[in-house]
Amino acid sequence: MVIYPMMKTFLIGLAGAGIFIMVGAPMPWLLGPLFAVLFMQLFTPLQLKWHPRFRNSGLVIAGYVIGFAFTVEALQGMKEYFLAMVVINLAFFILFLFISSLMASQTKVDRATAMTCCVPGGLSQIVTFTEEQKTIDLTAVTFYHVLRVLLIVAIVPFIVADGGSSHVEKLGQGNYSLSLLMLLALCYGAGMIAQKINVPTAFLLGPVFFIMLLNLTGVVVPVMPSSFLHIAQLFIGIYIGLLLQKKDLKLTKRMVFYSFFSSSVLIAFAFIVSLVLQKLYGLSFSTSFLSVVPGGLDQMGIIAASVDADVTVVTAFQLFRILVVSTLIVPFVKIIAKRGEQQENLYAKNTK
Repeated sequence: MVIYPMMKTFLIGLAGAGIFIMVGAPMPWLLGPLFAVLFMQLFTPLQLKWHPRFRNSGLVIAGYVIGFAFTVEALQGMKEYFLAMVVINLAFFILFLFISSLMASQTKVDRATAMTCCVPGGLSQIVTFTEEQKTIDLTAVTFYHVLRVLLIVAIVPFIVADGGSSHVEKLGQGNYSLSLLMLLALCYGAGMIAQKINVPTAFLLGPVFFIMLLNLTGVVVPVMPSSFLHIAQLFIGIYIGLLLQKKDLKLTKRMVFYSFFSSSVLIAFAFIVSLVLQKLYGLSFSTSFLSVVPGGLDQMGIIAASVDADVTVVTAFQLFRILVVSTLIVPFVKIIAKRGEQQENLYAKNTK
């Protein structure tokens, strides 16, 4: 029965949150469940399950909070960051080429697999893309990207915990009301519609655009109580903790090393770039770092809302990165994968 493993998973996540609250760790409602569930999954025989609807519900709450921050003034201020977005993503593209070339030469995997592993971001898009390719190692790609997400979500809150600014200072002052619950239900519907039309991270972006539209048309949107954000963090933390499975740990030591290496290089590079961005635009450190670190839009958005970073800026940068990954990097890797497949077919034909 699925309900019993899910209940176990929920209680483990809740216990993890409680432990992190007691020790005073940053973002306990996200990191506590993540580490507790991850530990139990990797080192115990317990069978843990978590339904995607819980993760989607968490994303809907995060999307509501992010959309709430999008005002006319915030949108008008986005234009000044466009050049920075282009330059930063170009720099990450060059770094991606360098890391993937190094990995291909040192681990002896094919170039297409190495490049797919090292794409800076886009977990769901990359795994879906990999499943469609015959020549790319799905296990290696999944491990690399899941590890990157885990490292970023685990490390970033400690880096930005004290670097926020009060852009969402109203968070937590809201009250529970029927209108709030009705809006959340509508947000879930917006997420379902976004999923139908293949919008990436649909259950986050659907509510973001819906609440943003209400904001821009003058509709009064209730403030979200902070306890709702804790629920979102709990649900998403459990989901992320379950991403890495025992079977994913069967790669060679060299592959595991380069997965840590590539993720560490991306985080370190983002840290350096964020300092420059902070200086140029006068942003808080948490805002600049969460804007450029190659994590998921959903994870960075909920962390931004939790540490009082400017969620509008973070969302704009992360959306632009998703656009670059989807329209530039994935097609580029697809060309490389196709060439690799053609070469394999030619080699097989010549050796017959």
